Amino acid sequence: MREKTPLLLYPPLIEAIFELHWELAYDKEKGQYCDISYPMMYGRIYERLKKDFPFIEDLPSTQLLPEASPYLVRHRMRKEKDGYPLVQIGPGIITVNEAKGYSWKSFSSNVLKLVDSVIDFYPEQGHPLRFIRCEIRFLNAVPIEPKNENPLAFLEEKLHTRIELDPDFFIANQLDLQPHSVNLNLGYDLQKPKGSLGLNVQLGKMNEIEAYVFQILIQSIQQEIPSDHSSLESWLNQAHSVAENTFCTFCKGFLMEKFCGL
Repeated sequence: MREKTPLLLYPPLIEAIFELHWELAYDKEKGQYCDISYPMMYGRIYERLKKDFPFIEDLPSTQLLPEASPYLVRHRMRKEKDGYPLVQIGPGIITVNEAKGYSWKSFSSNVLKLVDSVIDFYPEQGHPLRFIRCEIRFLNAVPIEPKNENPLAFLEEKLHTRIELDPDFFIANQLDLQPHSVNLNLGYDLQKPKGSLGLNVQLGKMNEIEAYVFQILIQSIQQEIPSDHSSLESWLNQAHSVAENTFCTFCKGFLMEKFCGL
């Protein structure tokens, strides 16, 4: 058991995202899938949440018919203009997004409010509400200077992830020892919460600065997804624990001290 995560004065978080999908109804006459709750549910959710998220945006996807844009967010509600946190709604999909100023207490509270609204406002008649995908993603970025440090050495020494290739590979092909791109994807089954853990680490940019961008994804599908407030709250806390443990393992030592301002 590790100690509690320390206070991070300089957190590497880019964005925390919760996303939930539900099953769409199939219209045999039109040959299309549709969300029987949309757009009425969006209006009712706005009325419930407008005190916390008063700034609304219609996204470019609203130019498409709802039936032509399943699982594509169409409306955005923000706490402040152009700021975070925000929630997004579309046919069969909701998201909660947080960035600068993120706190788990506030983030999880917003998630529960939004999911409760979906459950409350989904029509009782017709197609039943069935959740089919539930996930949390945490995107982080750690600056790196590829000209001064081999990306694979940085990955091993700072992010505790080792990638090795046979030396003959470089000799036979007359290659530079330092890669100019890195993209690593790993996936593991999870028992608590029931689902999967996905890891992605790749060289990219953050605010035009070279960086390792790494994503931690916890995802459940179909019957693995909780369907009421108390069980969803438990799912959120378990998923957060997995994400926190993963982050602390990736960043232990040098990076954690840097994030803490030591």
